[in-house]
Parts: sequence; C-alpha cells; structure tokens
Amino acid sequence: MPYLRTDDRVRLYYEEHGRGTPLVLAYGIGGNVEMWDVNVPDLAAHHRLILWEPRGHARSDSPADPARYSFHRWALDLEAVLEHLGIRRAHVGGLSLGAGIATRFALRFPSRVRSLVVTNSSSASGLPLSWQNIVMRARSIEITLTQGLDAMAEYAMTANPNVAERLALDPGAKAEFYAEYRQLSPIGYANSLRALIAMDHITDQLPRLRMPVLLVGGDRDPSLLPMRVMRRKIRGAKLVVLSPASHFANRDQPEAWNRAVLDFLARCDRRARG
Repeated sequence: MPYLRTDDRVRLYYEEHGRGTPLVLAYGIGGNVEMWDVNVPDLAAHHRLILWEPRGHARSDSPADPARYSFHRWALDLEAVLEHLGIRRAHVGGLSLGAGIATRFALRFPSRVRSLVVTNSSSASGLPLSWQNIVMRARSIEITLTQGLDAMAEYAMTANPNVAERLALDPGAKAEFYAEYRQLSPIGYANSLRALIAMDHITDQLPRLRMPVLLVGGDRDPSLLPMRVMRRKIRGAKLVVLSPASHFANRDQPEAWNRAVLDFLARCDRRARG
C-alpha cells in the first residue's frame, strides 16, 4: 500500500487511479478512501485520481498529541501529497472535512490549484459551528474514548443529522457506517474532532479565491446553507444541489455527482488549454 511521510514524520495513506489531469480528493471526518468507491471508475476514466486519508483517519497515522491536528496542519499534509507525487498543480477538493482542508489549501497555495471542488461541507465555509454541533462533537469524543468505535457508530446514527439523513434514504447504509468507524483509531478520531471544533473561521477570506469553484450539495444536507454562503462569497462559484441527497451526496446520487464534477473539470481543463 502506498504511503508518504510528512515533514513531521506522519505517514499518510493514498491511492492513485487513472491518468490525466490530477484530481486530489479527501473524504469527510471519520471517512476513508473506500467512501469514493462509487465514483472512482468514472473519475479515473478522465483524470489521474489521487485519494488520500488525512492524519487521524483509517490507514494514515494518528498522533496521540492533539496539538498535531488542525486544518492548517491538514492543509500542509495535502501539500505533502502533491510534493510526494511531483504534482505542481491539481484540481483539489473533497467531501465535508476533506473539502474544508482543500479550501484552506487553496487559500494558502492558490497557484497550485487548478480548481476547487467542495461537496457537502460546512467546514469549507469557515462559519462557526452551532452550539448543538459542538455539543454533539464533544459527546462523540467522550463516547469514542470511553466506549469504543461501535458505540460511536451507534451514537452517530441517532445523534448526527448528517448520518441520520443518509440512513433515511438508504437504511442499508448502516453496515457501511459500522465498517467506516471500525477503520478508525480512537485517539485519531477524537483528535480530529477536537480540530474540527477548534477550526479557524475563514468566511471573510473566501472572496480571495479566484480559481474555478464547484459546490455540490444535497437537498437534505444541513451543510447546504453554509455552502450557499460560499456561493455568495466566491465570485463565479457554481452550486449544484442533488436530490434526494444527504450529507453523503456522492453515495446517494453517484451518477449525478460524477456528471456534475466531470462536466465542471472538463470545462476548467478546456479553458486552461485555450
């Protein structure tokens, strides 16, 4: 399995699929590269697709020190992925947390970003979390560290509206969520949640983004409102709302999601060649 090491000696897991213009994606908090499985064939048919797992997730390392987690650090990890693979510029993005990382990378390293793909993300908007979300995330840390990841999966399926809406659309996804949480290290997940709670609020910086930006949301996703804020803040940003779709729109509507992303990337690449 392919790994790279960051400047602070953390191992990051990544995968490559296909050939073409590079497209680099990370999934949401607690996720892993398998959460893109319904998208990989179509994306890899047109792009050099790189999927990576941020520190604290699945096969990547999970440092015990919470100070080694932040959106700033995750953005530097994304830079490490590009450096390791010798990629100067790429389409970057992700879902939820992954899009929050990519947005901060785009703000810090705009010359390295061909386009930004944000799907189902409130962290990308940089708006403060609601008090209800903070309470839910804090309780998630407690359950993860005291009761384990099966208990955390069960709590998420009842208390996290992102997960609950996915299950309402597809009750069979319950097994998917158990499998997702079982890939995590408890300390890595807890520290990732701490970084999410402490995220930097970048909303006022979003107008600085000048690369093409695609926003893909679900009509049943609580993150849709923050993404509408992003559309207003970023000149020329395009918002596509899929229906019916939850916070996991790439899995709820894979064909429509793939089509929206590939059409956007093709337009970006044609403009770059022109």
